[in-house]
Amino acid sequence: MKFNLLKKITLGLASFGMVLALSGGVSSAIPYTGATTPASPVPAYNVFTGNNLSSPMPADGEQDFLQGRVPVGGNLNEGTTPFTDPVNSSCTNGQVIQLHVYIHNGASADGNNNGTGPSVIHGAMLKVALPGSTDKASTFKPSAVLSATNATTVSDNLTINCNGQPVTLQYIPGSASQYSTGTGVVSLSDSIVGNGTSIRSEQTPGDVWGCWDQRIYVVLAVKVVVPPVVTPPTCNLITIDGDNKTVRVTNVDYAAGSAKINKLNLDFGDGAKDYINLNQLPVSHTYSADGTYLVRATLDTSVGNITSDKCTSSITFKGNTKPPVTPPVTPPTTLVNTGPGDVIGIFALVTLVGAVAHRVYTKVLARK
Repeated sequence: MKFNLLKKITLGLASFGMVLALSGGVSSAIPYTGATTPASPVPAYNVFTGNNLSSPMPADGEQDFLQGRVPVGGNLNEGTTPFTDPVNSSCTNGQVIQLHVYIHNGASADGNNNGTGPSVIHGAMLKVALPGSTDKASTFKPSAVLSATNATTVSDNLTINCNGQPVTLQYIPGSASQYSTGTGVVSLSDSIVGNGTSIRSEQTPGDVWGCWDQRIYVVLAVKVVVPPVVTPPTCNLITIDGDNKTVRVTNVDYAAGSAKINKLNLDFGDGAKDYINLNQLPVSHTYSADGTYLVRATLDTSVGNITSDKCTSSITFKGNTKPPVTPPVTPPTTLVNTGPGDVIGIFALVTLVGAVAHRVYTKVLARK
């Protein structure tokens, strides 16, 4: 994707042209005082300091070379919204935040020599470090690093404040490009947010010539993603009953939340387990011995195994909990003739009565 904004913000840069001689030595920071400010004696990135720099240079000095903005309507080419550091935003879902990297080799144009002179930076690379696409926060500090084979590496951070809203930032593929007067708008590799990408002010990759009209402007963009509210699943209650060393799990109460419930794990407390669908309840299990057993239910969900103390219940068996009932015995109300044994008993009784009667009769006769 190419951005006309880069071309717009560089109109008139030639008026800043400086033709200054190299003086040798190592340059770190040079206060900018105007057109007579001396150039860096060596190839160097963004060495000029001070708050009197003119747009599109960073207002507080070239060291603040990574800035950002929220373009109106997400239009990356609109030229009215300035780049700043920090960027304060409400960070609504889908909002686009555009980053801007300013690159200036402060060495003199006299040393360019059509790309072969001592002013030229070689092996120029730009790497922008963004938060991970799943790193949720309300404040972010992306960074930009400029490196080369013959210039000191420099870096800068940008603060993005999301007004307390926890979000993630996702790089928009294809959004990186650069502009210079020598190249026009050129798309950059998405590796700018990985290992880094090569930049150039003219046609040779990695070469950045010295002086103001060789400055490079890089833009790239990220998208705000507000993560959905995730409600975790819960296991709320297990209901059991049992007798004769057999337990029955009759119900498991749970809340799925934002997760998918796959199956139910039942642990009966004696080493036996059952992995079932929820619609298979009730489920029974018989123990081999009396005792107290803890039964636990665990939900197998898309976010992992979920259980709780509420999803456990103990049961104790001491012999049969429902002993067999013995029916009462009622004696018969009439004598029952069961056979010869009864006849013998009756005969003996009659004989005894007859003998007593005979004795009484004999005594009566004797008295007469």
